[in-house]
Amino acid sequence: MPEEKKYSHIAIEGPIGVGKTSLTMLLSWELNMKPFFEPVDRHPYLADFYLDSERFAFPTQLFFLVKRFLKQKRLQKLRQAQTVVSDFYFQKDLVFAALNLQGRDKDLYDRVIGEMLPFVEQPDLILYLDAPLSHLMERIRRRGRQAESSISDSYEDALRLAYQQFFQDFQQAPLLPIDTTFLDFVNRETDKRAILQVVRSALR
Repeated sequence: MPEEKKYSHIAIEGPIGVGKTSLTMLLSWELNMKPFFEPVDRHPYLADFYLDSERFAFPTQLFFLVKRFLKQKRLQKLRQAQTVVSDFYFQKDLVFAALNLQGRDKDLYDRVIGEMLPFVEQPDLILYLDAPLSHLMERIRRRGRQAESSISDSYEDALRLAYQQFFQDFQQAPLLPIDTTFLDFVNRETDKRAILQVVRSALR
């Protein structure tokens, strides 16, 4: 059997509710990787944004951008010593900015992130998870995060499509798309083994 290559950073991406954090925890445990999570619950604007996206779009996006950049700098230090699996990819910030910002807010955002990108290292592999809208909304409701209670079907659907467009011709890093429609790797052992096999095959 071929040996697994040496990876320093695997990032997991996809729309809200698709299972990024759950898969990060699974891979860290089963494949002996260092888990690295994006902070969400401590965001001071997030709940307001889901209630009034037009008013709170810019401070929400700016807070995320700064936090992700600071986390990315810490991640880059960790990956020098061990394999890190993260539940976010820094450039995913561009997906949300394109969806939520416009006019001078978007222009200022583009200038700020443009200064940051030269200092951001690419992951060795990105796992891109996707699922139908109905599945995503059910998973969001099931996990019951207060900040996500006001996410509308229309916003989630627009975000899912924005992710599809972002990764359609993606070439910045190796990409592995995974359809999670019929996968419940949290509660079903067979699905857990199936997705682990898919990831192990990609790592060889």
